Amino acid sequence: MKGPTRRQWRGYLVLCAVLLAVLAAAVLWPAPRHGNETAGNSLFEKAIEEYADGIDSATTARRQRHYASPGARQYAPRRTDSTARPSDRLRDDRRERLARHREEYFRSVSVELNSADTAELQRLYGIGPAFAVRIAKYRDLLGGFVRKEQLLEVYGMDTVRFSGIADNVTVDPSQVRRIAINSATLDELRRHPYLDYYQARAITDYRKKGYRIEKPDDLLLVSLIDEATVRKLQDYIQFN
Repeated sequence: MKGPTRRQWRGYLVLCAVLLAVLAAAVLWPAPRHGNETAGNSLFEKAIEEYADGIDSATTARRQRHYASPGARQYAPRRTDSTARPSDRLRDDRRERLARHREEYFRSVSVELNSADTAELQRLYGIGPAFAVRIAKYRDLLGGFVRKEQLLEVYGMDTVRFSGIADNVTVDPSQVRRIAINSATLDELRRHPYLDYYQARAITDYRKKGYRIEKPDDLLLVSLIDEATVRKLQDYIQFN
């Protein structure tokens, strides 16, 4: 069998050269830009803008027709202080007078903490029904207030609220209910806010040993009773 002839070899070489040229052109030649796509995009964006402008124009025209129709509610522009109507000025003056009278009223209120009921306590600035009940309940547990500053011991009372009523409250210590420290039961002692169960139990155990408490300093002989407790408790105990 004979191999390819010289003429056939030349044909193969020419064909390979043509294929290489086509391949190089496909790789190296830049792809043509499609101008119609850019134009299409521009036309699409322009159509969207025209559509949005049309909606805005239609909305504006509809509002104008509404406010121009009979019976439509008209909204006047907000008036400044210089263009305020007389009725507006009178209303503002009335608010200022009411606020001033309210402040004067609360400054003139005077409430005695140990005799006031919850209705009287609500006359104080910032004291509502719930807070008045808290004050009354704590007063009953104490046996009465000996200092107005004890209001700060009421749950929820802070210095801001207290400073707003401090000048409007008074305290009559003669109305304080005292505990007979040498005969009070364990339950009576533990019920007082200044004593916990263990301190009350220590007092009753001290008495069971035959000791009597004759003066406030004698409480320091009772275990679990410290000086701070004695200072707070001395206004609420009697020694007979």
